[in-house]
Amino acid sequence: MQRIEWNNLKLDISEIYRRIGMPDADSKRSQNFQPVVEQMRLKALELVEARCIYAYVPVEVSGAGEILLANQYPVSAATSFFEGAHEVLIAIQSIGFRLEEEGIRLFEQGEMLEGMVLDGCGTVALDEALELLRGMVVKQVTERGLQTGYNLCPGGFQIPLEAQKILFTLLDGAEIGVTLGDALLMSPIKSHTLVIPVGEKLTKPNLSCAITCEMCVEQQNCAHSRLKFGKAKPLDKTISTILSSGEYRRATHPK
Repeated sequence: MQRIEWNNLKLDISEIYRRIGMPDADSKRSQNFQPVVEQMRLKALELVEARCIYAYVPVEVSGAGEILLANQYPVSAATSFFEGAHEVLIAIQSIGFRLEEEGIRLFEQGEMLEGMVLDGCGTVALDEALELLRGMVVKQVTERGLQTGYNLCPGGFQIPLEAQKILFTLLDGAEIGVTLGDALLMSPIKSHTLVIPVGEKLTKPNLSCAITCEMCVEQQNCAHSRLKFGKAKPLDKTISTILSSGEYRRATHPK
């Protein structure tokens, strides 16, 4: 199991606007909120603690609608995404409690706009950390001459939420301060789990590093889809630069 911390998030302002329901950051209406957006973005950059633990484990399609993780854990899944895969990247990632606690404080004090925007900043931070993680994984996997598949998250249409239990069995969420409740929801709230198929010749490969709506398997069901807004996100060319420059910290911990 490996741990990584991302200290180079940008919190793209246009993405913050999208997350608070204003996809056009340049519109006159959006500009009315600019001072609050900029203030909360700076606050979020101080509060976010983006951390991740991950591992590569074996996988195989074990039956109709089922995969086998780590040679022992059966998981219901859309198996077409795992055909050709011999392993998967599994990960737990979070931005910590500090932003969540500040957001609660703002709401309790009646600062609803500030609280909403700060919450949106937290979601953007988690998105950016996910994009950096995927960029790292694609780089690692392609250097081995293999392919990556799509980002698959428990609770989506491809993997049921019950798979959370298995991921938390294989990864020690407490290492980064993430716990799994009885309802299979994580704490802190701004946390997510991830599965990425890896293989030599995947049926459904995806080698994109950027988290764009075009590459997402949930694009037709997401309330925040850029495709629905009619405004696709451009690929971020800085990802490879960040990864190659070592502007992140990683520590290896044997399981």
